[in-house]
Amino acid sequence: MNQLPVKTALSRLGRAFDRLVELKADRRLFLVGGALRDLALGKDPADFDFAVSGSGIRFAADFARRIRGRLVVLSEDDDEARVVWHRTLTFDFNGFGNRTIADDLSRRDFTINAIACEILPEGVSELLDPYAGQEDIGRRLIRPVSDSSLNLDPLRLLRGMRLALELGFELDAAILRQGESVSLNHTAAERIGMELLRIMEQPGSSRFIEDLVRLGRLREILPALGDLLDDADLRRHTLRTYRKIEETIAAPGFFGRFQPEWAAYFDQWTSGEEASEADQPDPAKAAGLPFRRALLKLAGLLHDLAKPATRFTTTKGEVHFYGHDSLGARRAAEMARDRLRLSRPQVKMLRTLVQEHMRLHLLATAPDLSERAIRRYFRDLGPEAFGLMILCYADGWATAGRTIHLEDTITRMLEQKRAEDAIVKVRRLVTGHDLIALGLKPGPAFKTILEELENLQLEGRIKTTEEGIAYLRTAMPGLFAESDA
Repeated sequence: MNQLPVKTALSRLGRAFDRLVELKADRRLFLVGGALRDLALGKDPADFDFAVSGSGIRFAADFARRIRGRLVVLSEDDDEARVVWHRTLTFDFNGFGNRTIADDLSRRDFTINAIACEILPEGVSELLDPYAGQEDIGRRLIRPVSDSSLNLDPLRLLRGMRLALELGFELDAAILRQGESVSLNHTAAERIGMELLRIMEQPGSSRFIEDLVRLGRLREILPALGDLLDDADLRRHTLRTYRKIEETIAAPGFFGRFQPEWAAYFDQWTSGEEASEADQPDPAKAAGLPFRRALLKLAGLLHDLAKPATRFTTTKGEVHFYGHDSLGARRAAEMARDRLRLSRPQVKMLRTLVQEHMRLHLLATAPDLSERAIRRYFRDLGPEAFGLMILCYADGWATAGRTIHLEDTITRMLEQKRAEDAIVKVRRLVTGHDLIALGLKPGPAFKTILEELENLQLEGRIKTTEEGIAYLRTAMPGLFAESDA
């Protein structure tokens, strides 16, 4: 493994690598960490990490100017900066000042990231691997560089979990042992939010969420969960719900009959707009990942957040949690915004899922579920209608195991939605333009009017535009009296 194709990988960078060599001059520049790890795993790296003597931010700024890349300062305290080139390649630079590369490697997180080779005018040096990182790559093991690794940066606990999931590696027991005594209370919320979402985005994350509960770290990350985690029954139910969401995403089961809807839901971003650089950073988008899976799992963790605060026991000994959905939604939104620094679209998605997590159970137990009620569900929930079905299914399963009636209700709702979408997609009989042509002024009432006309169209009660307009004149004559005036 000592003969990694480092020079070949760097030569593919073309003029960017040439500028690096020119710029380094009398400074020492080392390729470190992830790119070498990827090469050892047979992957082509798209991210290159460098350690440089002197100032990392100043070196990155000079490099960005020479290749016309975009500079992003990651941390002034840690002297870290990133250069983005052609939107597909990133170069991270960390300055190690007057220290040696040996000192720099000794302060890194894991052995697989504590490998380096020096960039020289004639090529690259032999690999420096003082902590047997190549051996750990071969063993597929995430191992800390030292016994104090997590003390230097407690976030390394989450980073180790995330890397284990992304790479398919095992997490060394020493990391969990160190995780018992460190605290995340003083770690920046943005960093925690990014790592937590990236953990949750991966399959198999439930085992690490359970580790975070056991270590006491999850209540540091999400302190409003504290009372729930202290209740054995609620804690067990919450973790079962999370696990079932994850299992369903991995193996959709009966949801698999609705693959187009499934793909459409999970392939969406929670924001339809490109954020400017000045906007609040979106952790999952910054990581290059879709994030609906992570947020759906996070909703599974938070859906019963307010049950301890709303517990009510009747004189007959019956226990109720009236209003736990609304109170939980508010608290979940506050925690997502303040503790994880999630973006507004992410907070909105999470709040909706927690607020509405009882809705499908109520529909499934209704004596007569009407087509209009199903239509209203999809209209009210919008893009989160499908995700809420997965959350409610997992919630029900965690409570009582498999519930055929709930599966049948979800199936019926999705089948109706699919059939009606096909009808409306062909042609909506009456549109907002038709209403304006009739002299009506656009406003909040338009939505109600158009929804009612769509109901009538789908029920077969109107079959032409003229019939729709005639219905309006008969059923809502006041509208036209106002427009005529």
